[in-house]
Amino acid sequence: MTAALAWKPPSSAMSKNFSGLLDKLVTKHGISEIDHAGFQAFINEAGNGVALLTEEPDTAAESWDMAVIFPELLAAVGKNLRGAVVRPESARLLQTRFGLGRLPALLFVRDGGYVGAIEGLRDWSEFANECAEMLQKPISRAPSVGIAVSVIASSTCH
Repeated sequence: MTAALAWKPPSSAMSKNFSGLLDKLVTKHGISEIDHAGFQAFINEAGNGVALLTEEPDTAAESWDMAVIFPELLAAVGKNLRGAVVRPESARLLQTRFGLGRLPALLFVRDGGYVGAIEGLRDWSEFANECAEMLQKPISRAPSVGIAVSVIASSTCH
């Protein structure tokens, strides 16, 4: 009975290959790998940083493309830009923390603060322009998932 409780569905071939692609970002391109627990340390480092928050490619095919172009984007935009990759399990937790609508996303930070995010894939020139703009934006408060508040006003006075 214990074996039945421990069973997990097998990963798809695409997910296994995606994991290998993320490994390659770390080993070949020297991009840091961080999880949700280590993300605050990444934010707190001095200077500009960008984290690629990924999703399983079976769920969001754009994750594959984003992982492929991420090193090129860092090279094109990134004078002194720290890069990090976050695997899907941790990215989902950060998605909630930073109020992101969808994954994959690029999350920009600077000197201990939140700068902004780019959700989803873009055309190359649009991507490069948006990334350059992020490096110029001031630090701001990160959006978060909130609870809508409404006021019910009475038309009569008591």
